Amino acid sequence: MSETEMADYEQILPLIKDDPDTALQYLEKLRALPDSSARFDFLIGNLHFQNDRKQQAAADFIKAIGKFPDYRQAHANLAILYAQAGAHKEAVRHFTEAIRLGAVDATNYGLLAISHLTLENFTAAEEAFRLAMVLAPDIKDWEMGLMRSLYMQERFPEVVSMLDRMIAANPADDSLWTLQANAHMGRKDMLAAAANYEVLHQMGKLETAQLSTLGDIYVNEGMLEAAADAYLRAYEKTGGGDVSVPLRAAEILLAKEGFKASRGLLQKVQSAGESKLTPEDRRRVMKLEAKIGMAEGREAEAVKILTQVAEQDPLDGETLLMLGGYYQKEGNNEKAAFYYETAGNIEAFEADAKTRLAQLYTGMGKYAEAIPLLKRAQDLKPRDSVAKFLEDLERFMKSRR
Repeated sequence: MSETEMADYEQILPLIKDDPDTALQYLEKLRALPDSSARFDFLIGNLHFQNDRKQQAAADFIKAIGKFPDYRQAHANLAILYAQAGAHKEAVRHFTEAIRLGAVDATNYGLLAISHLTLENFTAAEEAFRLAMVLAPDIKDWEMGLMRSLYMQERFPEVVSMLDRMIAANPADDSLWTLQANAHMGRKDMLAAAANYEVLHQMGKLETAQLSTLGDIYVNEGMLEAAADAYLRAYEKTGGGDVSVPLRAAEILLAKEGFKASRGLLQKVQSAGESKLTPEDRRRVMKLEAKIGMAEGREAEAVKILTQVAEQDPLDGETLLMLGGYYQKEGNNEKAAFYYETAGNIEAFEADAKTRLAQLYTGMGKYAEAIPLLKRAQDLKPRDSVAKFLEDLERFMKSRR
């Protein structure tokens, strides 16, 4: 900057604070002079920046850098603008240059780290957050950023340890408990995650989806009664309006042979009022009752319910297969074949239905009729067990010739 420019600069400084519009006009005139200083471009850019004219500000900072490539503050301000605009690749370039030129402070390191994190440069983000924390250890944003960068690198033990300290300092922050629950799940410590979820429930901060996840955790740990309780809490959190939560839960518990727990959830759904159930919901409830009945040896009662379901929804392939299986077990081959054949006309169930029908025919000695059914089933849904069944049956037929 020349002596004349320096004099102009000193004259403008008070105006920038007291009358920025007049200062801007004056600066524009000075910039228009031949070989004007990069500082004028920078000051103009700052005035635009302060008035949220971001595109103009960016253009001015670029001009300043064009005249003076090592303009540290122009790089730093331009980086901030790029970060705000979501242009994080450019932001990284200019933050890095500003730091190289001496703009070593927590803000620049922290913002650089955020851009790296957004770009999924997790290792670089981690290092930048650590440097920001060294310079400003009291800024919680940098600690949270470091924790997230570690989480994205799946360094879950370190994340859990960090969150232990953060939770101890701020136990009422539910977001920290949630993040730690996720980290526990990342390291496959599911009961520790469940413990966090229970704390969140006590805080009144556990969402319906998280309660369902809690139930799933308990199911996988074999704690079926605890699972039923979690699923029930999820149902109650919806106000009893969304029956899909307890019905899904009852199906999960039933698959794990939690018959008592499954029945308890069904009773809660039914006690909440039949009027809330859609026809499809009622059929789901009926099927669950039938499955529980089958599992507990009340097969005749269960078959009556399944027959009603099949009458209400003739395209319910699962119900048709269950009825076929019951009648096959009872030796009523005609009825079993009827239900298998009917299920075989439903695209989603054709492969399973034809396999079951082939098994029925094989037991009846109808080997020739079973073979094309198995071939069709294998075309639709290749399975090793069906392939072996078909191979054995064809070998047996050849041996009889």
